[in-house]
Amino acid sequence: MKARKVSLSTGELTYYVAGEGRPLLYLHPAGGVRWTRVLEGLAKSFALHVPVVPGFDGTSAHDAVKSMRGLASLVGEFVEKVMAGPCDVIGCSFGGYLAAWLAAEHPKLVDHLVLECPAGFRPKGKGERPADAGALRKLLFLHPEKLPPQSKPLEQEVANRKMLPHYGTTLDTDEELLARLPSIDKLTLILHGTADRMIPKESVQLLKGRLPRSYLVYVWDAAHAIEVDQPERMLSLVESFLQRSEGFMVNWGTLALDAG
Repeated sequence: MKARKVSLSTGELTYYVAGEGRPLLYLHPAGGVRWTRVLEGLAKSFALHVPVVPGFDGTSAHDAVKSMRGLASLVGEFVEKVMAGPCDVIGCSFGGYLAAWLAAEHPKLVDHLVLECPAGFRPKGKGERPADAGALRKLLFLHPEKLPPQSKPLEQEVANRKMLPHYGTTLDTDEELLARLPSIDKLTLILHGTADRMIPKESVQLLKGRLPRSYLVYVWDAAHAIEVDQPERMLSLVESFLQRSEGFMVNWGTLALDAG
């Protein structure tokens, strides 16, 4: 990935680019950018753009951006200025929450939508919350041995998560966004790991019921970080979805547990 910077209306934004082809936006989780085998694979077929949310991974926060709606507008500005228009969007966890806000606020900028274990729709009292780096590791990965060797320390991921209050979120259910989900008409793939203890199944089932054009796929033998636990399965699912659109068909027996 090549690191670049762009000046936007509220400040400077760091982002990464890799690959060529159809434009694809990836919105990172609360732990910050994690360069996985899934992103590496997607960069072979798409022009992958990965913006760093201001305040994460050592970047400076933008004082004028203090809400998820404001952050979605910033991402929309990035898409228009850097990617020159509509694109497919993948969001992981916190990034999935942001991707849903982007689709609600700026529908003309979004083509296909992939929500990987999306936060922001967790019923109160549901889902485990990590207290430290050790707890985070256990919740994120079922197979930590698959982590890329260049991965950032989990302590840095914990530090990144401290930026969440800046954007006014606890990652629990966002009632305002929840009410707007039926208006999102983008073809959407929702992914959930069968061993995910951070995002409960009620969250993704709620999304499936509210998003009118959505698939829900449970990925077997994966915790919260599906990209790390099952990179080949996730890459196959996402590529098939993005390339085949309405004709999205997968051999569920080898790639996933179930779909709805």
